[in-house]
Amino acid sequence: MTRTMRAALAPSLLAAAMVTLAACSTPPAQTSRGAVPASASPSAPAGTASPTSTAAEAPAVTLQEAGRVTREILAADDAARAAGAEFYAVDQSRDAQAPITVAAFESTGLRSARYTWGGPALLVPRLRPGRYPYWFAAIVERRDAKGQGRTAVLAFMKQYEAADWRLSFASLLYPGAEPPAVALDEDGYATPLATRDDSIAISPHLMAPLHATIAEEGPKGYAASLIGPGPQTTGYFDEVEKTQPEYKLRGFLYDSLFAATAYPIYALRTTDGGAAILYSLTRTTLRQAKTASAAGLVPVPKDVRWSVGSVVVPSMVRMVETQQYVSQVARRGSTERARIIGFDGAATSVTSR
Repeated sequence: MTRTMRAALAPSLLAAAMVTLAACSTPPAQTSRGAVPASASPSAPAGTASPTSTAAEAPAVTLQEAGRVTREILAADDAARAAGAEFYAVDQSRDAQAPITVAAFESTGLRSARYTWGGPALLVPRLRPGRYPYWFAAIVERRDAKGQGRTAVLAFMKQYEAADWRLSFASLLYPGAEPPAVALDEDGYATPLATRDDSIAISPHLMAPLHATIAEEGPKGYAASLIGPGPQTTGYFDEVEKTQPEYKLRGFLYDSLFAATAYPIYALRTTDGGAAILYSLTRTTLRQAKTASAAGLVPVPKDVRWSVGSVVVPSMVRMVETQQYVSQVARRGSTERARIIGFDGAATSVTSR
């Protein structure tokens, strides 16, 4: 979608939707505690981190442009949600955020949840002009229809010169968690880290596979010495350990596997020499009948019944979740374990028979 089309979309779908985002006109916050940034560095070539420039060189993405892009995309997204226009909402997104956006519409009969957004606190890396992809991150307070607020961590990407900016990543800080203190230069720009940067305790490209490992192996596995406990790390292991024997007694197989993705990895230097890292995982959970008495009674999780259309299925149901995480990693040589401080996700694929 071109910038002109994006600007025209909101009023054409719902003029009032723009009012709810008036707060986003707040100037970008010049603080190191405001967003968890990103160094667009997927394993695929399109996401290779752009090299940083010298402080004297004009940045590829300015704070002003980042603020404008954030406001435009959030406004267009809200207008699309208000109108039930799934295609237009998905057109604002890419990477892991695209299937999550699809799920938000499909799971609600095109009545996706709407949010009111505060003013963005921007973390814009100083990138070299012409070296795509361009990207930046933002921390934004998000309120739902009930007025309940959460702190959202967003990352936006422009893959090449003629491409539009799109929302690549969206997660939510855990309640009470503060964003890492990201290091900013004298002009207010952040320092990105390459995917394979080795100046921190866990290189950005290793964060996702190590996270998947601790989720499957738990507190006694190798990754537990590198990543701290939590609901989406050792908590997942505990959940599977509890559920598997319960399902087995009822004649079912239950298994859950975690994996890194090919979506972009984002990382920025923090003031303590460590990094804030944004990345994605998939979780694939299988429920399957293993005995004759269990046939026809395989339970379908409540949150994906919209896709299956039933509370039980004859043989199996496989659910794939796309998950987006925010982590804080210490500098190299530190004994401090990495901490997961933000998470959001959704079931984005369901198959059954």
